[in-house]
Amino acid sequence: MSNQNIDDIDESLTNTNLDTFDKPALPNQTTQTEKQKVVIFCVPGKQFNSRFLLNWSELLLKCLLNNYRPILCQENDRNIFIQRNKCLGGNILEDNTDQAPFQGQVEYDYLIWVDPNVLFTYDDLTKLLNSKYDVTSGVYIFNTQNNVTNVVQKFDYKFYKKNGTFNFLVHDEVVKLDKTDNRYFEAEFVDLGWVCMKKGVAEKIKYPWFEPHTKEGESVNLFTDSYSYCKKLKNKGIKIMVDSNIKMNYSEL
Repeated sequence: MSNQNIDDIDESLTNTNLDTFDKPALPNQTTQTEKQKVVIFCVPGKQFNSRFLLNWSELLLKCLLNNYRPILCQENDRNIFIQRNKCLGGNILEDNTDQAPFQGQVEYDYLIWVDPNVLFTYDDLTKLLNSKYDVTSGVYIFNTQNNVTNVVQKFDYKFYKKNGTFNFLVHDEVVKLDKTDNRYFEAEFVDLGWVCMKKGVAEKIKYPWFEPHTKEGESVNLFTDSYSYCKKLKNKGIKIMVDSNIKMNYSEL
């Protein structure tokens, strides 16, 4: 046993510079505090099943744990176009074509459109947020029997007139497409059920952002809440990119 005097030990501790010791790192803590990213989730509709609530609860928790600030904008209206416009904070009582989404009063980094029927995870969200493109959509299958997805790579008006539906890609067609980085490809139309838009994209579109069809001489009237918006993005030179690594399913309420 050491014969060191207790007074010597006390003196050595007193002279120790505690600043030289490394502080233990906390989980998910970086050496420099990162700015919290704000994500607005636009969720139109009025019915939400238990699977959505479970996925949504997990998504919110993981957002908070990973330095994302989630903001929910949930609206419901019998008119699907008004419903979408209200989700973007539109003042539907004024025909003001210069109004900005959320009236320009909300600072955010990402805007996510979510269909309550889409079965998503937090990993699906991070793939959207990490995309280098201004607009990115995931892929989900509407019907598992025929594997029809939410994506139209190139719109076929003749097909629509003949069949009364869009020429959606099936899963096998998505697999065979040429892709950038073996995952991304461009599309003319996507159902806005799992789509990320970076700040500045929605602000480029004139109000009303959602309407039955564009006013630019379409050969057919397309009464969907997503088509005219995708068309407006294209006319602004904004590409809609699809991440084929985001694979989800669609569950009717």
